[in-house]
Amino acid sequence: MIASNQLPEDLPVARTAVDGDEEVTDALLGAARRAHVDLDEADPQLYDQIDAGALDALTAHGRTTEDAGDFVLVADLWDRTFVVRPDAVEVYP
Repeated sequence: MIASNQLPEDLPVARTAVDGDEEVTDALLGAARRAHVDLDEADPQLYDQIDAGALDALTAHGRTTEDAGDFVLVADLWDRTFVVRPDAVEVYP
C-alpha cells in the first residue's frame, strides 16, 4: 500500500457505500470486486497491506462523530487508487 495525500481528479470506476454496522474493510473489498480486482489472485493480499482492525476502528470512530466527513484515507492498492471515507469507498483508475 502506498499512501497518497491527494484525492484523484478522475471519476471513480466503482463506489460502495458502507452500510450500517458493516466494517469498512468489507466495503473496501466489495468496491475492489466492483472495480474488477481479482481478489483471489491479488498479490499482495489486503491484509498484507493494511491493518484491517485498525482501519475498521478508525472509520467506526469517524461514523460516530459529526465530523465524519472530515476523515479521508487515500491508498494505492492493486494498481488502483482507493478513497476510504467512513460512509463509502471509491475506486479510481
